[in-house]
Amino acid sequence: MQVPARPTTLTDFLGEAAAVLEAQGWKVSRRHPEFDAPWHLAARKGEKWRLVQIMLPASAPAQCQEARRVLGEVAQMPARLGSMEQWMAHVRPDGRVTFGPYTLNPQLWGNDTTALERLGLVAS
Repeated sequence: MQVPARPTTLTDFLGEAAAVLEAQGWKVSRRHPEFDAPWHLAARKGEKWRLVQIMLPASAPAQCQEARRVLGEVAQMPARLGSMEQWMAHVRPDGRVTFGPYTLNPQLWGNDTTALERLGLVAS
């Protein structure tokens, strides 16, 4: 049995996250591979969007909390448009990647009804 190559870079983890989204029926339409981007993947299913921010393994709790704050402030997506999520990446001993998702509360952050237009995610 061949052990999968262990992901080490943000680009590796973005590829793994995109595969998870696509397996769930989402179409990844945007990628931001910069480490400090507020969100890394934007995926669409029907009229709903998911903005996903990836946190690398062993990220400090304060770093994760600050990144969630930035995601919420930048995205400000209401629940009727989609979700804003932070995915914590984990590499299992056998090399497989799993993600622990955290969904931001749209009642606190989702107050911009023009979020899709502002973020350049206007449905086509």
